[in-house]
Amino acid sequence: MSGEELDLDFKYRKGDPQRSAERTFLTPEILELYGESEVPHPKNFRHEPPGRVLTAEVLELYGEEVDAMAQPKALVWENVRDALNGIRPLLRRRLYGANKSSQEFLSSSFPLFSRLKHYQAAWIPRDILAGFIVGMIQFTQVFGNSQTATVRPTSGLNILLFPGLVYAFMASSLYNSLGGTTIAVATLRVSLGYIEDQHYPGGMNGKHKMTDTELMDLHTYIAPGIAFIAGFVQIGLGFLKLGFLYGILSPNVMEPFFLACFLQSICGKVPSAFGLEPPVIFGFAQQFQYLYFFLTNLGSINGWETLLSFAMASTVLVFREFWQPRIFTRYRLVAPIEFILFVIFSIISYLADFRGKGIRVVGSYSYGVPRPTVPDLSYGWPMAFAGIVLAIVTYSATLDSAKVLARKHDPPVSANQELLALGVAHVFGSFFACFPVGAPIGRGRVNQSMGSRSQLSTLVACVFAGIVIGYAGPAIQYLPLCVVSTNMILFLSMSLTAFKELPRLWAFNNIDAAVWILTFACGMLLNVQVGLFVGVSVSLLSLIVRSQRPKVRVLGLLKDTQWGIAALKHHSEIASELPGVRILQIQSPVNYANADYLVKEVMNLALEPYEANAVPPPLPATAFADRRPDDGDPFRHTTVSDVFNSKVTHLIVSRKLACYVS
Repeated sequence: MSGEELDLDFKYRKGDPQRSAERTFLTPEILELYGESEVPHPKNFRHEPPGRVLTAEVLELYGEEVDAMAQPKALVWENVRDALNGIRPLLRRRLYGANKSSQEFLSSSFPLFSRLKHYQAAWIPRDILAGFIVGMIQFTQVFGNSQTATVRPTSGLNILLFPGLVYAFMASSLYNSLGGTTIAVATLRVSLGYIEDQHYPGGMNGKHKMTDTELMDLHTYIAPGIAFIAGFVQIGLGFLKLGFLYGILSPNVMEPFFLACFLQSICGKVPSAFGLEPPVIFGFAQQFQYLYFFLTNLGSINGWETLLSFAMASTVLVFREFWQPRIFTRYRLVAPIEFILFVIFSIISYLADFRGKGIRVVGSYSYGVPRPTVPDLSYGWPMAFAGIVLAIVTYSATLDSAKVLARKHDPPVSANQELLALGVAHVFGSFFACFPVGAPIGRGRVNQSMGSRSQLSTLVACVFAGIVIGYAGPAIQYLPLCVVSTNMILFLSMSLTAFKELPRLWAFNNIDAAVWILTFACGMLLNVQVGLFVGVSVSLLSLIVRSQRPKVRVLGLLKDTQWGIAALKHHSEIASELPGVRILQIQSPVNYANADYLVKEVMNLALEPYEANAVPPPLPATAFADRRPDDGDPFRHTTVSDVFNSKVTHLIVSRKLACYVS
């Protein structure tokens, strides 16, 4: 018996003073078996490599006593190392930054620094101007978004500063402006109502019935915890490179979901624009409850607040229609007319003492930069579920805005990087009492149209927000609430133009249009979260059904072309089949779910006869002049006319279908 048969190849060294746990003591009999003449001293023997030691079974075979505790410990580490070596390629492919050096990882995680290397000084004025304009626009929307989320109106000021400060350094988009968005706050409102029903049923805190003000304080306390969970989920998805999951959310689901959020917010602002104080309403069909409240309280409308709302709306509409196009054409400037009117109405409110006349104003609050606090995460599964939903919604809105703004000439947007940037912004902002945020496309377009070239404009907007938070508190308290509500109605009404796309979608694809209508109807009649879940579920179900019974089309050669093909069903006048050849196109991937159906469909189409008016393609006069048929050619006696008058002799179809044919 040789050593090769036992696979006991080993080496030893003489004079090696090092002791090893891999050392194996050999008897003279074993050495004689391998042709060795002397036994090396145990301290001079070192086994190499670690994986080639004598096993316990072999030692027992030669009468050696085996000590289980004496097994080489290095073998355990070798096995662990081998396992890690097998996992490492997978981790490099699936973990963000695992295949990069530390310097490359930092550079990709903070794209702003790498872009500043190519930044030109001539771009600074436009970035500063765009930052201030976007900051002013954000300021005019933050109070309305806070009202929609049923949190304190002034609590939204924090989202102007902290999330955007982090997002500016980590975003892959050049124009996205992070802050409050109607989509996020409308979804947050439903989540807060659900958490309240679970932990404070009926609005009862023990035996105490909470007022609307106390409910707002409670929601303001809960919202940062939801933002923290949403950010944690987004960071995890980003590190696992799962940004591609954005494709699951079809535009036919997200567009009606956005419209339902906009309409819900508009209906909630209508009573406030006319001087009514609507109650905090949760549950299904909230917008209809707000409209019912408005219609049943028409006699209680405040005339002064109605007049202020009318003045605000008329001024903004006239300015947008006539003056803004001229200003932009001449100066390439988007004038923040809403912010200017906010300042004017605040001054008038202070001079005319609106609060003393019964006109509702924002009111005083503890202004200044807040101290960081740890968000409360003690509300269990309802809060975790809300965080997951908000993570999906805010990421979808932010990435959609980034992709639309980057269509022209900008560098491509990284979905995974946007996930990380938004997640870190949420986690960081949650320590400063911020609720979930997003980047709507409206502010991004303003940023782009102003000539901004980097996220420095977002940093400038954050500086403006810091000034407002730290020093503008005494002035903000005089801002009329009816003006805030009117501004949100005007802003959101511009987004309702998406309804005009529905007829075109219906003409193009009835199933996608039905998903659109169902999502919108559920969002309006139930709530926006239910509408989103129903839309995603029906959309995925429609994909599964369509993939199980895909269409199979017969293709033909276009006339006067050599390789052009088209479907005969729609282009029978200009296309015809090749003689003896039938080309079939399967409009879906072939898999086990649709294999049986496709096999039957292909066989039926393969047996169909040719059309009588089919014309063979023209062939050159010398096509067969020099060709001599081979003896093994089964068609050596067949002419072109014979092939044309016969049935299908050749079938061209996806070869994947052959895997499912016996």
